[in-house]
Amino acid sequence: MSLSVLLLVLLAAITHALWNTWLKISGDRLIALATLAIGWTIVGLLSLPIVGLPGRAAWPYLFVSTLIHLSYSLTLIRAYGLADLSTTYPIARGIAPLVVTMAATIFLDEPLGSLGLFAICLVVIGVVWLGLPSKNQRRPTLTISLITGCLIGVYTFLDGLGGRVGGSPHAYTACLLLATSIPLFIVTGCVHKEDCISLARPMLVKGVIAGVLSAIAFWVVIWAMSVAPMSLVAAVRESSVVFVAILGSLLLKEHVRWMAVILVFGGIILVRIS
Repeated sequence: MSLSVLLLVLLAAITHALWNTWLKISGDRLIALATLAIGWTIVGLLSLPIVGLPGRAAWPYLFVSTLIHLSYSLTLIRAYGLADLSTTYPIARGIAPLVVTMAATIFLDEPLGSLGLFAICLVVIGVVWLGLPSKNQRRPTLTISLITGCLIGVYTFLDGLGGRVGGSPHAYTACLLLATSIPLFIVTGCVHKEDCISLARPMLVKGVIAGVLSAIAFWVVIWAMSVAPMSLVAAVRESSVVFVAILGSLLLKEHVRWMAVILVFGGIILVRIS
């Protein structure tokens, strides 16, 4: 992976950590996610006339990924309601590169060496350690965090493939931003009905700005997976677990198992260089 791609993906990771932290501390997380989706819609609408539509081969990936993204969004909201940010986020993001790595190995012939296998062991140990419930946490937190991580891994792999087979990762991303926003608006409308606007108004500006930044970060990752191995890109992006752990500790006064975070981050680094 070139230095320029690496730095861009790391910047995307920091952006991802920031909007997830904001989502955790926001009042109504479904409304907050809907305001993020407004930012996604803006980026998608502005870019679509420039980048055009992806090739027909990408449409099945786009359709399935949209469903996975919606499931992930709703599961993420549930996970943040059950557990600390510094526990939920590292588990979910730590599982994702494992899913992508296994899928890339099976379907794309991107095999792992001994260093890659060792990296996976480090991540798994760190994830399990992070997921051990504390006395004041309910046991479903680990399960739902693992489910969230699997969903992240699946949509990451699908989006990487869609960006490749569609001929343009830019066109694929523009369509995906719009496709994921629409069902999220529908779900939010069904849940909150006429209260949507009044609930969204206090967080609208911050949500839209965060949405635009997260859309750009997501765009960078899909583009990076078209020029570099998916498993490496996915692993580097999940370095955001460290930033989230720090933010969770400083802003939310959450307890952090720092050695577990170090293990996950160390495993991610080894996945990147393996």
